[in-house]
Amino acid sequence: MNVPQERLYPPPVINTYPERRGVSGRRVIEEAKAKVPVIDLADLLCGPGKMRRMGERWVSRCPLPGHEDRSPSFTVYLATNSWYCFGACQRGGDVVDLAAAAWGYEKHEAAMAAAHLLHEFGHPIPERPPSWSRKQERQKPVRDALEQIKIDILRRRLFRIVWPMLRNMPQPQRDAEARIVWEELEDVAADYLARRGEERAG
Repeated sequence: MNVPQERLYPPPVINTYPERRGVSGRRVIEEAKAKVPVIDLADLLCGPGKMRRMGERWVSRCPLPGHEDRSPSFTVYLATNSWYCFGACQRGGDVVDLAAAAWGYEKHEAAMAAAHLLHEFGHPIPERPPSWSRKQERQKPVRDALEQIKIDILRRRLFRIVWPMLRNMPQPQRDAEARIVWEELEDVAADYLARRGEERAG
């Protein structure tokens, strides 16, 4: 039985949707790669005059934290605009990877490392378009509602801790104290969640 070829192998799905608007991390990363050569960042990290030319590459002691390099194992390749450490690090990559490794950014913070890199070398960081601000405005009620839910959940948990101290009071006094504590716990919960968010962001 002859089955048509197109039924055996469906056509590939081609993504025809345009890339999402907004200053995507990808845009900031690509901008940093295009504007800052690896050799410039390496020279900044290693110190002026520390990079030595060896043929088509430049070498120096590794400038990355936690690597006490006694011999030049850090190599920059001009042809590919990349770097590699042949010593203890055993890693390499592009200019954003080097910035992240040198300045302590995690893998998921590559866009922040790229923005830091652009700023360090005096290049403007791409701005968010108006559509991003409109989206944030549209989503604000949902974000606020979710934040209030988190506050209420924490508030109930805290109230359960306080309740045994109120339980033995006479009924009218207990109700009055419970209302006061309940109101105060909203501020306590909101303050705790705000501080925890700042710690994560920092």
